[in-house]
Amino acid sequence: MMNTHKTKIALLLAASAVTMALTGCGGSDGNSGEPGEPGGEPAGAIKTLNFTFEKAIITDGLPHVDFRVTNEDDMPVVGLQYFKFYAEQLVPQGATGAGNASQWQYLVDETCDLTPKVNKCAGTLVDNKNGSYSYSFSTNLKSSTRATYNSDLAQRVVLNNYIRGTTPAPLPDGTTLPVFTGIFDYVADTGAEATYSRKIVTTASCNTCHEDVINAKHYTSDVNFCASCHTEGKVKPGNEFNVLVHAKHKDLKLGSLDSCQSCHTASDAAPDWDNWSRIPTAATCGSCHSNIDFAAGKGHSQQLDNSNCIACHNSNWTAELHTGKTADKKAVIAQLGMSAALAAQADDTAILTVSILDKDGNAIDAATVQDKIKRLETATNVGPNFPIMGYKPSPGSGKAKIAKDLVKDGALQAGVTIVDGKLVFTTPALPFGAGDTDTAFTFIGLEMCNTGTTLTACTTDSATTSMKAELAFGTKSGKAPSMRHVNSVEFGTCQGCHGDTFEIHKGQHSGFVMTEQVSHAKDANGKAIVGVDGCVACHTPDGTYASGANKGALEMKLHVVHGKQGVIKECTQCHNDFNLDAFKVKGALATSAGKYTTPITATCTSCHTPESIGHGLENMGAIVNGDYVQANQAAQSETCFYCHKPTPTDHTQVKM
Repeated sequence: MMNTHKTKIALLLAASAVTMALTGCGGSDGNSGEPGEPGGEPAGAIKTLNFTFEKAIITDGLPHVDFRVTNEDDMPVVGLQYFKFYAEQLVPQGATGAGNASQWQYLVDETCDLTPKVNKCAGTLVDNKNGSYSYSFSTNLKSSTRATYNSDLAQRVVLNNYIRGTTPAPLPDGTTLPVFTGIFDYVADTGAEATYSRKIVTTASCNTCHEDVINAKHYTSDVNFCASCHTEGKVKPGNEFNVLVHAKHKDLKLGSLDSCQSCHTASDAAPDWDNWSRIPTAATCGSCHSNIDFAAGKGHSQQLDNSNCIACHNSNWTAELHTGKTADKKAVIAQLGMSAALAAQADDTAILTVSILDKDGNAIDAATVQDKIKRLETATNVGPNFPIMGYKPSPGSGKAKIAKDLVKDGALQAGVTIVDGKLVFTTPALPFGAGDTDTAFTFIGLEMCNTGTTLTACTTDSATTSMKAELAFGTKSGKAPSMRHVNSVEFGTCQGCHGDTFEIHKGQHSGFVMTEQVSHAKDANGKAIVGVDGCVACHTPDGTYASGANKGALEMKLHVVHGKQGVIKECTQCHNDFNLDAFKVKGALATSAGKYTTPITATCTSCHTPESIGHGLENMGAIVNGDYVQANQAAQSETCFYCHKPTPTDHTQVKM
């Protein structure tokens, strides 16, 4: 962290006598200050940069902008050395042809790099040494070769401090800066705010999955800059923002993308959010419906331009079609629920009882909906904090999880009965023991057949919907069950990308919709925590179907899968906390077929390669890809946390 006092002195030595006088007066204007220009001490630690645009105007094609920069404490930031300035303009809806959407046009950009190594500025930058700056372009907008400057159009000026391939240039005293983007839309000759806009999606919507749009290659903190830069004439065909962003997301198979309104939501920051349904165009629609060639008449009646689109695709109908899938799914899910009980018996078996609930939470006779059940699937294991039954037989217990369908294709399965309207099944003997292994748990999924929003009897071609999952616990001793921690990852973070109707593993399984129905803990505000702990019934320490070759244990699998997607780059995107104490009850994890690694190392190396960690893992007590017995004997001998104190915000943190 920068020392505020030292920074002030360093900046003042480089500043004018006027600035020194102002600071000496404790930040008052003083007689030496410019009238109306506030003083104030320079910012100390800088985590956030905030922009206030005071004036932007274009005179005979030459833009000039005045702006103020402050930090998170509203202190002025002095001595910024690097800016890139962009000038753009917005052509309004219909101006280029009937039915055409508004579109940004990129005019010119200029770089001002006053770092000692470069010290070159295309235009004229003035640092008033009190947090206010001004910049005058040297390039006349009339000379733009990308678009014809039109002073009657809404204009945009963008400021960015990202130097391609590096981090932002620091202040003269070496203080590092965050990436920032400042945007102002205005009228050319008066500087007044623009009277129309094209703000269709918010940065916050993007950050739901990406955590920060800064991670999306070009280092801008505002998606509106992405939209006004990725424009016709600036990027190659197909990379225009409205085309590129849909094309990149449409094949990700995320539940949240089933509805256009996952990204396009009503907000003061996105006054034009409903353009997606209100102004249909061939380019935008074709970016998702890529099997259609509008100009050739392939997959759709021939449309040589956008003039007729709205005649058929009116806004309400378009919105209904593109949000209906999610709405229908929610309507089906809301109709039924489950509750379950697991009771251990003297012979180590356990009786599982599953009740079907109506929309109000009342138990109904399972027989009345049996023919509509595509699959009611259960997975039972022992030891919630470190399951001892494998997906396949575990080398330790010799037991595999109990996977049992209670109903399939509308029919009761072997060993399943309906008693007092409840589905009942007795498991084979379970490997109960002491401590955590006194507890057995069952994760339950329900898949129903439906036509639209109506539950219907199952046929071979029925559409199906996964319903709310259930999680049941039972103990051999009769004492309260042990339960796995849920304070590391809450399912709400998963829903940010996957949507609140995410049907986990639907296809291979019945699908699991995670809701408060699986919750067994509450946060400080009394709100139910929806965890992912039920997943360990199958994602065991011994792996899943590949016996560790795919790092199937829950501690590793989510890292591996999401790392391949390239969307998850920060721990905070999923983790609200790290429960390091959880490792105290873990044994080794299967990290390749038949090979095991001590738990802390296995978890860390599911994201990081061993060589990237910087020291020998075995020196810290780790066993890497050893045999089962060896790795489990060493499971509590790792010394990683003697030095390392990882947190979601800084997982490299070291304590000395």
